[in-house]
Amino acid sequence: MSLIASVAAGLMAIQGSQQGQLPATGSGVSPQNAVQGTVPAKEKLPTVPNLGTDVRADKPLTIDEAAAIAEQNAFAVRTSTSVVESGRQRVNEVKGGLGPQVGVTATYTRYPKAQTVQFGSGSAPITIQAIDAKQATISLNMPIDISGNIHRNVGAAEGNWRASKETLQAQKNQARLQARQAFIAVLRAAAAVTVQQQAIADATENLRIQNVKFDTGVIAKVDVIRAQTQLEQANSDLLNAQDSLQTSKESFNSALARPIETPVTLVEISSLPDVTADPATLVTTAQKSRPEVRALQNTQQALALTRRALEAGQNPSMSVGISNSRSIDPAGLSAQSSTTVGTLTLNIPIFDSGITRARVKEARQNEEQNRIQLDQTQLNVSLQVRQALTNLVSARARLGSAQQQVALAEENLRIARVRNQEGRGIFLEIVDAETQLTQSRNTLVSARYDYLNAYAQLQLATGTDQINSSPAPAGGAPRGTN
Repeated sequence: MSLIASVAAGLMAIQGSQQGQLPATGSGVSPQNAVQGTVPAKEKLPTVPNLGTDVRADKPLTIDEAAAIAEQNAFAVRTSTSVVESGRQRVNEVKGGLGPQVGVTATYTRYPKAQTVQFGSGSAPITIQAIDAKQATISLNMPIDISGNIHRNVGAAEGNWRASKETLQAQKNQARLQARQAFIAVLRAAAAVTVQQQAIADATENLRIQNVKFDTGVIAKVDVIRAQTQLEQANSDLLNAQDSLQTSKESFNSALARPIETPVTLVEISSLPDVTADPATLVTTAQKSRPEVRALQNTQQALALTRRALEAGQNPSMSVGISNSRSIDPAGLSAQSSTTVGTLTLNIPIFDSGITRARVKEARQNEEQNRIQLDQTQLNVSLQVRQALTNLVSARARLGSAQQQVALAEENLRIARVRNQEGRGIFLEIVDAETQLTQSRNTLVSARYDYLNAYAQLQLATGTDQINSSPAPAGGAPRGTN
């Protein structure tokens, strides 16, 4: 009974469940080859047998460290980072349209023969055109943005670039959520292993007692067989729990985009976070912090500038240019060694068969589609926040219920053992009570880590890791997710 009581003390570490408060410390269920944490003083945990493919890492990971690794390594994040850089170069490309362009041209022309003319039979021939000509030209062209279209295109490119940066932040937030969920899954699996180990310890002790009673002729053989069956079932359940633990570790490494065989050692989450902000504040925070919303807002601005540029597509455009041509070894009557020419070009479109009008209408529809998507995203953000809050409240309620279930199962087991010792009960009552206690412990484990999962979902829904902090400023990066 002492082992059961000590284990249950750790699993029931929930403060003031009747007042709706959260536990101040964790359950302490942390197999030594998977999780490190501070174990309560009264809690004695058995060691999980080594699975052979894992060793203790030099530095165990916390849940925030795991999220940071995933944020850096995730494939979607790396792809989005490349998209951001591509957008930055696109901005530079469009800005280049505002500046001067300089070009150098060199030409060499060779004719079949030189053209000459001779005045009189005794005069020397005069070369009209040499047999070859060599010329170099340097030119400078500078656009004059009289319609403002180039500046509008620059603004559109910058808006798309900002949108890509917000999309990158959204991918980082998603990577952090996946890492947290994988982290919690490992802790859950490790706790389940510990529960099954405790069940094996209880079943082993039961078998020993039943063998002693059978040897003294107190009980029938069927009670020994029942105890053996209970132990075999506990061993089978432990193997399944260990398999789930190993699978969870591999999934965790996959979420962090690192080799699957990397050893996994995690730090137990010693306390459960609480949420003090009211739902309306959280929704407001989400609307300002969610990068998906800000990405669509930036895209809307870019589409508006693109549409305005298309509307001005029939406006005049102007450019100024200057070029200098120099002939190398000039020959001939009209040869000039250097020529400089300046030009001012004004282009006035007159008729384009409705192309510009169609492009403007298409751009307006693109704006409308993005506006609809923005409205839908903002509505989904509010829904996700409220659903995450509902899940959090539900998980917190299950924590209190699971605590009571464990307490009840412990008391039932105590009564069953007392009755058996006094000869008023049967061994089957003990087996049933221990089975119920194991199920209650697993329910408590699930409730605890369901709460942590719900909190991680709320972090994603609000777009910030610091849920109880003041809302992030509009246009700024979400707090805790830089």
